[in-house]
Amino acid sequence: MALTDHLRAGELAGWFARRMPGSAAVAGQVAAAAATVAPVRPAGGRRVGARHWAEVGGAFGMRLAALVQQAPPYFGLLALVGNGLLSARAAAEIAAGYPSHRGLDPGDAAHALQLHPSRAGWITGTSVTASITCQGWADAGLADLAARTHAYHDQHAPTGCVGTPGAEHGLAPSYGAWSAMEDLYRSGTVSEDLRRLLGGPPPTAGDFRKIVAPAVTEELPALATRLHASGALARLRALAGDPPPGTALGIAAPIFVEHWADGDVLVGDTLIEVKTVLRADDVHRTCRWLWQVLSYAWLDSAADRYGIRAVGLYLARHGVLLRWETDELVSLMVGGRADITALRQEFLAAASRAATLDGAVPRG
Repeated sequence: MALTDHLRAGELAGWFARRMPGSAAVAGQVAAAAATVAPVRPAGGRRVGARHWAEVGGAFGMRLAALVQQAPPYFGLLALVGNGLLSARAAAEIAAGYPSHRGLDPGDAAHALQLHPSRAGWITGTSVTASITCQGWADAGLADLAARTHAYHDQHAPTGCVGTPGAEHGLAPSYGAWSAMEDLYRSGTVSEDLRRLLGGPPPTAGDFRKIVAPAVTEELPALATRLHASGALARLRALAGDPPPGTALGIAAPIFVEHWADGDVLVGDTLIEVKTVLRADDVHRTCRWLWQVLSYAWLDSAADRYGIRAVGLYLARHGVLLRWETDELVSLMVGGRADITALRQEFLAAASRAATLDGAVPRG
């Protein structure tokens, strides 16, 4: 289980429901903001299945993370190494080639997949457990895919920027492919097209890009355009201090409890979760989003590795970015004045119990 599972049911869900009765009112603010905008829908008004929404959500989340900071697709690489499809050596070389990791000395580069950037320096994850039957099946194809994506970004969509619709269409299959590999890590789900590659000859970069459904590839540029046209990108850049194009806006995929709690993006001092839902009027679901992003901020509060002072939600189909100072959000969800320090300690004690039961190790 992960933290998000505990926020659906169990001790943590019950704790938030009891201690933060004003969560529904804040969820109502989110719904009201989304209701003012017509959302981005599947291209051509086509009917799509449940899998489409998940694939678009995963792929766009990775695209937005790359806009904030081009960092390794940790979970996709870990999944392939763990399943004997990618060698640990190749995974480390791919990770070390990402802009977030370039310049590591040779000793650190050999463990690049274990290194996660934070504002306080590197956070070191657990070592990669590789299958003894690994034949390096995906080594060449994934190294080429990563290298081509870096070069394409440099030319058409530098870090911190959205490319033209054509450029975003060119990037879409790469992020769709990495998202499919991440699904293997998070849920053991293997898409039909990825499954067809398994057991065949070593795939090329092009083979990996072809595992993404055309409907997904067509929709991602529209979400990137909405990010820019809505003004949300300008707000993200402002939160980061308006750095020049090609400069990271923050940190992608911040890690709070390894294999249990990891976020989407940190921009400036604001932790943001990305949601690609069509509607935001499901109060119970939105409450869980708010609890999720606050939980991440509080899990970091002891060591303060990321310097989180505010949290937010980005509704990608609407282009709506909502942000709250962390203590402000707590007060709103409590429904009045609160002893925030005491609440945080209560939460951390409950979260520590839940994480420990799942075999995770809270830090700090």
